[in-house]
Amino acid sequence: MKKWSLTLLMALTVFVASGCGILESVNQGVNFATETTEYMNKLESFTQDMNGLAEQALTDLDARTDLKNRLLTLKDQIMNYKNLEVPDYAKDLHASIVGYNEKLQQGLDQALTNIEQGRAAFESTGIPDTVGKINELLGQLNALNPS
Repeated sequence: MKKWSLTLLMALTVFVASGCGILESVNQGVNFATETTEYMNKLESFTQDMNGLAEQALTDLDARTDLKNRLLTLKDQIMNYKNLEVPDYAKDLHASIVGYNEKLQQGLDQALTNIEQGRAAFESTGIPDTVGKINELLGQLNALNPS
């Protein structure tokens, strides 16, 4: 009887442990999807605001400072996204976004340089195109279904 109880306890432990792994995988997938969607929404919001911000920054010192701070915040968000925990089924998508993020980082660096030199902030940065490509990946994210 003791041997049977021990066997049942071990089987139950293995079952619960494997179930926790499945639950963790699902949670990781949900977290990745949520974080990626939020990140992409922030990028989209920035792209919608950037031309107006750039125009103001040409003539208004406070607006220039605000724009630089926003660019620096976006750079931090890009770095945070790169370090996001990614479920196996989304690794390729994440790698694609990180690749575009590297181009976006270069564009943001160029925008910061442009601001310092008194030029139009987003001239020759490629930021709108890069953000557009990243947002196209949002459709892929929505199509992912961890089975």
